[in-house]
Amino acid sequence: MKLRRPPAPGSADTKTRSIGRGISVGLLIVVASLLVVVSVVGIWLNTVAFDTPTWRSTSRQMIQNPAIQHEVSQYLVGQLYDSNVTQSEINKALPPALQQFSPAVTNGLRQFAVQAGERLLGRPNVQDLWVAANDKAHTELVNLIENKSTFTNVDNGKVVLDLHAVLLNVANEAGIGAAAQRLLPANAGYLTVMSSSELSSVQSATRIIHAVALWVPLVTIVLFALAIWIARGFRRRALLWSAIGVLLAAGALMLVRQELGTKIIDALASDTAVRPALIEAWFIGTQVLGTINQTLMIAAIVLIAGVWLAGAGRFSTATRRGLAPWIMNPFSAFGIPAAILIILAVWGPLPVFQKLIPMIIIVVLSAVGIEALRRLTITEHASR
Repeated sequence: MKLRRPPAPGSADTKTRSIGRGISVGLLIVVASLLVVVSVVGIWLNTVAFDTPTWRSTSRQMIQNPAIQHEVSQYLVGQLYDSNVTQSEINKALPPALQQFSPAVTNGLRQFAVQAGERLLGRPNVQDLWVAANDKAHTELVNLIENKSTFTNVDNGKVVLDLHAVLLNVANEAGIGAAAQRLLPANAGYLTVMSSSELSSVQSATRIIHAVALWVPLVTIVLFALAIWIARGFRRRALLWSAIGVLLAAGALMLVRQELGTKIIDALASDTAVRPALIEAWFIGTQVLGTINQTLMIAAIVLIAGVWLAGAGRFSTATRRGLAPWIMNPFSAFGIPAAILIILAVWGPLPVFQKLIPMIIIVVLSAVGIEALRRLTITEHASR
């Protein structure tokens, strides 16, 4: 039995394998970069939709926004007018001779009531009522989706956002609190979040979101790792293109959040008056998405800079040689970046610098990259 010799380094067989490996690496990086987009969207939906503390924080930020306060006040005042509470009080206040002007007076007072509601929704104690109502509705929704409770525990086969207490506060602020207590139906201020007929569809969508948030990021990491592993002879270049792929994916998501979100709102908002509130709600609701994007972009930029600095090019080598005294000294190599990160955390030019988990990711990646660069520089310095 004859043993087959390995192909010579410059042979056609070797070149064919090298080209095939390069194409495989490129395809893996492209697919992994596309999956970064899917992963980030899945993690964002999973976090905002099913994590109650995140939802609580998001709902508080929303009610603190003036544009959203205006729309909530409009809705609550509309509830008062639809139940004829305001009309009843004005009819009682006007003498018989002026009853014919009651509708005009009622409409004229509507804007006053909306402004009173906006002032009220700016108060922390009323905002706490809003957050508590959101917290309760979100907890009930998640428990139902995860089969931890049944619809017998909620309102008539529905999960509702109960703003009745906030509605009564608005009525008090408008000077018709007593009438509201007497005339408002018990379900006034209820916003339906989900009904029992929708549970099966929501549960199916939830399973998909959970699976995407869990498995797609793992598959993405495996594909990037596989691409770098099979890129024998050009791993540094594969690592560089992987970082560029992540950077492009994060940039695409950031563009979608900034531009496509407003275009979707423009298409869906039939009433231009509510557009400002919808835009504010979109950007508040997608803050987690923005934080993930910023984390990925910073990590990718740090990785690109590190790969370039560790390269064999003339400028990279000259830069390492010039920075060698600082890089080889652990106090300056780690201390200066640490000081920069502390300044960024205190300053907070981007939200990502004030979030614990993204900062941990940035610190770990920076530390690993700095140590790898230190070892390379020390090796080069010793061989001179």
